Amino acid sequence: MSRRFSNYPRSDATTPGKRVRGSIAGARFALGKSGSGPIADPGGALEITSIGDRSNDMPKKAYRMENTYKLEPDEDKVFRVCDVEKLAEAVLAEHLAKIDYDPVKCRDISQTVAVDILERVKQMGFKRYKIVTNVSIGSLREKPGMQFGSRCLWNKNTDNFVSVKYSNSSIFAVAMIYGLYFD
Repeated sequence: MSRRFSNYPRSDATTPGKRVRGSIAGARFALGKSGSGPIADPGGALEITSIGDRSNDMPKKAYRMENTYKLEPDEDKVFRVCDVEKLAEAVLAEHLAKIDYDPVKCRDISQTVAVDILERVKQMGFKRYKIVTNVSIGSLREKPGMQFGSRCLWNKNTDNFVSVKYSNSSIFAVAMIYGLYFD
């Protein structure tokens, strides 16, 4: 039996000239009788410390706290429709004031405006709210007939939305921002 495995090199630290890199089996041999401490591995890939050898100066693991399962937001953190509406109107005017309609260009601009509105609404500090923004841009010259619809299952006491319209001489835009409370 020993003859069958004699061609395979040994991977422990007792074999001269062989390096043990990051294997637990090799770590057991490299540690010797103490059973803990850093391994004398030049790669520095593995360090084993037993629970008894831990000192108080070692960093402690950060624990993730469980959810509080709050069913309603704090009074000062409720999704405020009037504030979000003013913010969205300002962002639309800032981005779209001098824009002429071009389908390819407006597709990219609508994504940029939606991200900008999303980031600014997040900065307003609505804790535990999922914010969803949707911006659509169309041409006024082609006199399109458009209807926007959305459907959501939500809590009428905590969830809300804002719809803002903007137009200049060439384009119109509709931004819809949803604030959905997440417990």
